[in-house]
Amino acid sequence: MLVAVVVLSLLLVAVTGLLVVTRRRLAKAEHEVQRLTEVARRQGRSQPRRERRAQRVKAVVETAVETAALVRDHGVSGLLMSSMEDFSRWTQEDRTEIAKLAGPDGAVTIMFSDIEDSTHLNETLGDKQWVKVLSAHDKVVHDRVSAFGGHIVKSQGDGFMMAFREPADAVRAGISIQDAIEESNDRRLRRTPIRVRVGIHCGTAIERDGDLFGRNVAMAARVASQARGGEILVSDDIRVALKDVEDVVLVDGRDTELKGLPGVHRLWEVAVL
Repeated sequence: MLVAVVVLSLLLVAVTGLLVVTRRRLAKAEHEVQRLTEVARRQGRSQPRRERRAQRVKAVVETAVETAALVRDHGVSGLLMSSMEDFSRWTQEDRTEIAKLAGPDGAVTIMFSDIEDSTHLNETLGDKQWVKVLSAHDKVVHDRVSAFGGHIVKSQGDGFMMAFREPADAVRAGISIQDAIEESNDRRLRRTPIRVRVGIHCGTAIERDGDLFGRNVAMAARVASQARGGEILVSDDIRVALKDVEDVVLVDGRDTELKGLPGVHRLWEVAVL
């Protein structure tokens, strides 16, 4: 009996020592994550995706520290109960992140936009002036998308990919972007008038690392490619979704083939009221 007590005491001391060392190492790792995140932010590289990754690393560090404390204070049974609670919490957090983009049926409204003849404008203005115009354009897009509850998925050059919960909000945001650019008092946009074209489609999509993938994403991009500057085109699925929306009027239904997508697709123009 005495031997068993001694052995258990030694094991407890060893486990406690291991937990102390682990906690110190994890605290050091957490400090390093915070330091690297701050360095990236100061250097202007703190993009949303990198921030999410840093936050996930930090969450892992915090969870590991909490795990060590649970084993120390409540034993293995406490750890198992907490793990189940954490699993439920993590699952709920993932659903919440996706739910920001998806409607009740799992569908999301996807909008693409870009500037008509952007390559020609870049050649005419030169890189320095073109970047100034892009900066003014980008600010309008960010402001208007946010105003209508949208989410900017990504951008490249003068093009944006955005997601909305409701088709009507996407259309209203598109109209607002075009109006804001046309009526802007920003000298950069008044000196160099630009025309933005927009395409919108809705349907289910796959979300991964903050990006959206799938056939419906490709469809939205193809719809945008058919639009002219100052025009907003929507798919027939958007038309159906907007049938009870009074402040959005669609005209000029036209059939067209879309690259990479079989069949003929009817597209609709959003009327300027």
